[in-house]
Amino acid sequence: MNLLEAMEQRHAIRAYTDEPVDPSTLSILQAEIDACNQESGLHIQMATGLDDAFLGLKTHYGRFTGVHNAIALIGRVVRVGASDGTVPDGAIAGVRGHDATTETATGLAGSGKMTDTTQNGMTTAWHKATASDESATDPGEIALQEQVGYYGERLALRAVQLGLETSWAVLDDADTAEHPWWCLHPGEKIVWVLAFGHGARPGGRRRSKPIEELCRIPDGMAMPDWFRAGMEAAMLAPTSLSQQPFLFTLHEDGTVSAEATEGLFAHVGLGCAKYHFEAGAGRENVRWRDTAASGEEAAGATD
Repeated sequence: MNLLEAMEQRHAIRAYTDEPVDPSTLSILQAEIDACNQESGLHIQMATGLDDAFLGLKTHYGRFTGVHNAIALIGRVVRVGASDGTVPDGAIAGVRGHDATTETATGLAGSGKMTDTTQNGMTTAWHKATASDESATDPGEIALQEQVGYYGERLALRAVQLGLETSWAVLDDADTAEHPWWCLHPGEKIVWVLAFGHGARPGGRRRSKPIEELCRIPDGMAMPDWFRAGMEAAMLAPTSLSQQPFLFTLHEDGTVSAEATEGLFAHVGLGCAKYHFEAGAGRENVRWRDTAASGEEAAGATD
């Protein structure tokens, strides 16, 4: 199964059977996690064969049952525009166009302030200081969310290629877990988690906005085949409540920018859509616009 076939096959599955995942499949998935961590600087971790991989924590959206396996998407807030001019290895397109370094930091998610919880000097988790679900506004938080979306969707599609089902989820109050299976380094937080395993029932029907609402091209230009293929792939990307809060723009010079619009966890969804777009369009065809140089709308701030 190639990536485009995996995109078509992927559905959000929230109920799983007790059938264990084959060890050889887990080894392949772990190798992919290791590669993602190496490229991105994230601290993605996997747990398998647990009674409840969500540890009894409530999920922000949707009900889950039988989750025995999960991937925690963990990272630090990225400081955009670092004075030292460094960029983390593997920062994705859209984040690649920015100078950035990681740092221990507290970001803002809309009006919901993200705060670190510490114990004996070690960061254990995070929580939202308000119940707001507005889109992130802090550049570092935006960068982290898009990076999590990009690499998390890469892992989700790899799992689908391996014959598994997946679903994205947010664990509320992860800092209250008594015996977490994940390990957080100072300044890190769990942004999302990815449940995976053998689905107990088939996925639901997928819906999408019209392509014309999700992209812009210069007046009088016919949409290039590669850009249309990228958009068709991006339209298959998972977003919270299927809101598709993203907009891709093809510029006259052939570069592409992508931005988050209003919606729940919009920047995570944008990261997912960027990964789909690159896979559909062909990475050799995609030149993300460097907004630092152009001063115009950006391709985003992550991988």
